[in-house]
Amino acid sequence: MTRSTADLRLVTLCALVVAPLAATPAMAQAAPQGTAQAAPSAETSAPRFAFAPVEGGALKLDRETGNVSLCAKRPSGFTCEAVPDTRDAYEAEIARLRAEVDTLRRAAAVSPQPLPPQPGTPATPVPPGAAPNATDLDQAFAYAERFYRRLKGLIDELRAPTGEERL
Repeated sequence: MTRSTADLRLVTLCALVVAPLAATPAMAQAAPQGTAQAAPSAETSAPRFAFAPVEGGALKLDRETGNVSLCAKRPSGFTCEAVPDTRDAYEAEIARLRAEVDTLRRAAAVSPQPLPPQPGTPATPVPPGAAPNATDLDQAFAYAERFYRRLKGLIDELRAPTGEERL
């Protein structure tokens, strides 16, 4: 589908949705004040459903409820499936998260527990100026040794093709 065809379909869908909405206030203002409006006859009222062609079928808009369905031809015949309303899904997720936050706040108020330490931070704080212990020194030396061996290996790989002396 080309961009112009997609744009045309979108404009058509918007026109089908907006036209009845824009006509309703104009028809309400057309009646003279002080007179009762007669109910519109079935012949002059707009149809309940509006259809707009889209790739793979047609969109059906229920003008009374605002529900949108995608109608397509299936092996069993034409079927219409409701298009999920993302706003409803967002609102449901927000309500679920709010309930979860409230539950967690109540649980924290009943039995406050200290937060676990963040990854990468020491479990016990080391006072500034304290001497490192033997485990810290062993870890530092092991790291330096791995760094030196890897660097030496990379340099040897670079020198090997030229036949120069290896480190």
